[in-house]
Amino acid sequence: MDIQDPCGNEPGWDILVATYVGFLQYGVNYTNKDGLRAATLAGYAKAVNKLFTLRGFTPPVDLSDPDNPSGRKIMNHQKEEDIAVQRYPLNSEILAKLASSAALSHSIDSEKNLVFDMTCLGRFIGPRVSEYAQTSAKKVDYHVYPSGTRVIKAFTADDFVFYDKSGHTLILTDDASLDQAHKVKITWRIQKNRQNGQKITISGEKTCLTVCPMRAAGRMVLRARRLSQPDDMPVACYSYKGTQHYLTGTRIAQLFREAVKAIHPNTSKDDLSRYSAHSLRVWACVLLDEAGMSPDFIMARLRWMGNSFRMYLRDTGIIQDKHRDVLRAASQEIIDLITGSSAQIPNMAGLSTVDVDNTMGEYIDDMD
Repeated sequence: MDIQDPCGNEPGWDILVATYVGFLQYGVNYTNKDGLRAATLAGYAKAVNKLFTLRGFTPPVDLSDPDNPSGRKIMNHQKEEDIAVQRYPLNSEILAKLASSAALSHSIDSEKNLVFDMTCLGRFIGPRVSEYAQTSAKKVDYHVYPSGTRVIKAFTADDFVFYDKSGHTLILTDDASLDQAHKVKITWRIQKNRQNGQKITISGEKTCLTVCPMRAAGRMVLRARRLSQPDDMPVACYSYKGTQHYLTGTRIAQLFREAVKAIHPNTSKDDLSRYSAHSLRVWACVLLDEAGMSPDFIMARLRWMGNSFRMYLRDTGIIQDKHRDVLRAASQEIIDLITGSSAQIPNMAGLSTVDVDNTMGEYIDDMD
C-alpha cells in the first residue's frame, strides 16, 4: 500500500484511516468479539503513527494531548476500563482477620505478621504496591534512571526515622525501644508522581496499640534487623523455612482474598478478584473520605497529584447510606401519596397480582 496523499486521493490512505477509525469506534477483535482493550487500541495507534512517520506525515494520535480526538478516545476508554475493574477497599473485618491469622502463625517474623503490620501502616499512608512489595520473593525491584543509576523502589529501614516525645531520634533495637517511640517520619525516595524525597510524619496511637501505624512500622524495621537485612535494603521481608523472603504483590492479594473468603464464604470469584495489593491504597483513601476530610487533605496525605482518587469513592458504604438518607424525605413523600390515593389505584392492596409485560420490544432511549 503506497500512501502518499494525506487528503485521501490515494485509495490506500482511505483504507488506513477507515480501518483505524473502525478500531476506535467498533473495537472488534480477531475473534470477532466487541470491546478491544485500551492497550490494544494504543498498540494500533502506535503502528499507525509509525506508518505515518515513515511516509513523512504527522502522526495522527497523541495520547498526551487532551485535544487530540483519537488520543482522547483511547484515554477515555482506559478510564472506563479502570472504573470497571475498580479495586475494592479493605475494611475493619478484613484487618481483624489478618490479625488473627498473624497471631496463629508460627513466628512473629512470618509472612502473615508482616502483611498485618503493612496493612496497619498502609491504611494510614496508602502505599502503592511498588513502595512496599517486590515482584519476586527473592529479588529486589529497582528503578533505573537514564544515567544508569539504580534506586530501590520499596521502603527500606532507612526511610523510617522514629522520635521520642521530646523529639529526639530513636534507634530501634528491641520492643523496649519501640515503646519509647512517639512519631515516625517516612520518606518516599522515589514515587510514581515524581515527588521524590517527600516526607510524611505519622503520630503513634495511645490506645489502639495493636493497630498503631507507627508501631507497625517499628515492628517491620525490627523484623528486618532480626533477619540481618541491611537498613538500605527493602524492609518488608519475612522468614520462610529459615531464609529471608520479600513480600510480593501476588501473595498480598492472595492473603487479602483468603481473609475476605473466610469472612464471607459466598463471595463470588469476580468480587474476590477486585481485592489486590492496591486495595490497601484504596482503603486509605476511602477511610479519609468517610471521615469527611477534604479532597486537598486526601491528596496531600496520600500523595495524589490530581483527583483520580475520586474514582474509588463512588460506591463506599458511607456513600450508600448518605445516598439513601438524602432521599428519605422524597421517599416518604411518595409513600404518603401512595397511601393517600391507594383506594383509587387498582390492585394496590396486592401489587404481586398485577401482570407485568416483560417483553422489551424495540428499546430506544436517546436520553442517555
